[in-house]
Amino acid sequence: METGKKLAVYSTCLNGVLVCAKGGLAVFTGSTALLAEMIHSLTDVIGSLTVLVGITLSRKKSPSFPWGLYKVENIAAIVSAFFIFLLAYEIGKSTLFSEAKEIKNINISIISLAVMTIPIVLFARYEKKKALELNSPSLLADAKNWMTDVAPIGVVIGGLAGSVVYPHADKIASIIVIVFIVRAGYEIIRDSLKSLIDASVNSQTIEKMKEIVHSFSEVKAINSLIARNSGSFIFVHLNITLNVKKLKEAHHIANDIEEAIRKEVPFVERIITHYEPEKKDFLRYAVPLNNKEGDISEHFGGAPFIAIWDERFQNGSKIAQDVILNPFLKMEKGKGIKLAELLVNRGVDILYVKDDFEGKGPSYVFSDADIDIRKTGVTALQELMGFKRESF
Repeated sequence: METGKKLAVYSTCLNGVLVCAKGGLAVFTGSTALLAEMIHSLTDVIGSLTVLVGITLSRKKSPSFPWGLYKVENIAAIVSAFFIFLLAYEIGKSTLFSEAKEIKNINISIISLAVMTIPIVLFARYEKKKALELNSPSLLADAKNWMTDVAPIGVVIGGLAGSVVYPHADKIASIIVIVFIVRAGYEIIRDSLKSLIDASVNSQTIEKMKEIVHSFSEVKAINSLIARNSGSFIFVHLNITLNVKKLKEAHHIANDIEEAIRKEVPFVERIITHYEPEKKDFLRYAVPLNNKEGDISEHFGGAPFIAIWDERFQNGSKIAQDVILNPFLKMEKGKGIKLAELLVNRGVDILYVKDDFEGKGPSYVFSDADIDIRKTGVTALQELMGFKRESF
């Protein structure tokens, strides 16, 4: 069993032990606040069980349910939450409309509750440590949830201690704990209903996923990112624009993005990514030159100048043109590869050359960048560009 699932099982078991212990103390003392706190711990058991049930159900698919049975846990959680509300109502009614009871065995109950906080704090610290080691946001959230359980125990201890001098102190404590119960039950129902009606995950999660996607330099734009809950799990639909040309490279980038999202966002079950190349309304051309007057060079890496120009798809009109110096001309070795890398970074789509350099270093650079290499017999740049000769 993987470490994350083991910790979820341990968390559920510890919650179960606490429910039994608090229930026993409630009978032992006759404290309504302790009974309410037992119900509050029961909400944590339900939360832990729904996660475990979701993990189990996520692996069960059939022809009748090809998308899985994730939402069964939401239905079970809602039923359980209503049951908890009913218990909270009965406790609240008993608290408000009954006489104050004599609380028995106060000292030993206070000590027992104080002792209960020790495994809670220790487990929360251990779970937090493991969460940081595994980089698991879900375990980290559960560790924080454990620490919040110390507060209602403190309220109950205060109610028990106060009942020595004020008979209604236990009632006041029970009402405060009931507020905790109602809040926990509301959160269970709210999250489950949102999942059942395919509501979006919260905006913080969406923004976190967007930050992860934008951290990849190849991503030019996020066209859409939507995510929904199904049970405890998240399903993501992502549409992005990439500044890469090769389908295989785009596929690898999409896989890396999906892996990064799964690592940072808990319970992401499936990510459907649609990627498309950056849309351009022009093509960028380049050709090596002997001089700035536009004589096309026989060489590539040894050419003193490179002409670069853009043409619109729609009518072939020139929208930009430039002649740049070859900064690698004086290098003894590797100048062709360096120049090829420069043109790739400049976003060139088509390169015209006179000499075929198939099998040489620059050809591999251009092949990886999916740049089209075209041979030409034309001697002048202006002829190649399709208009009369004039100096740049």
